[in-house]
Amino acid sequence: MKETKYMLSLGLAYFEQAEMKRLNKKSREGWHLKKLSFMGYILEKGEPEDIIYTVDYRFLKDDECAEYIDMFQLGGWEHVFTEHHLHIFKAPRGTKPIYSDNDTRVEKYNRLQSWWGYASLIFLSIFIISLLVMWQTSGTLASVANVSFGIALILGLPSVVTFVTVFIRKSKTKKET
Repeated sequence: MKETKYMLSLGLAYFEQAEMKRLNKKSREGWHLKKLSFMGYILEKGEPEDIIYTVDYRFLKDDECAEYIDMFQLGGWEHVFTEHHLHIFKAPRGTKPIYSDNDTRVEKYNRLQSWWGYASLIFLSIFIISLLVMWQTSGTLASVANVSFGIALILGLPSVVTFVTVFIRKSKTKKET
């Protein structure tokens, strides 16, 4: 049985480069990324390697996944795992980066921003509707609206902050062009 351990994530949307560096450091210590876990990563014990990691955000249909992974393998990148729209790859240090220019980085942020924009819009809508229902009703309906309001607030606030963070990162990347 392989030995595993958990590593807390700082947040890929906020600290992508720092996260990739942390994972590289762990690989040099013999702990390699296996998969995502709640608010972090599962690492698996192995031989120390100088591996670099990269992340890509892309929604794929089932029939597109194999071709997508093959494209990265041709560039020297090995697929580690896919979780929904998030794909992580690894390669030996010195491998050409997946995003080697600002235009491709902006495309990546556009995809990520689109996803978080939709999520933020959904939570914001639930938040507003729940607030209106709470103000206009009483009893059970108001209680249900109160719970919906809380859930929308708890999930919506991080969604909006992530959307804004990605927007700022994309804007900075565009300015570098």
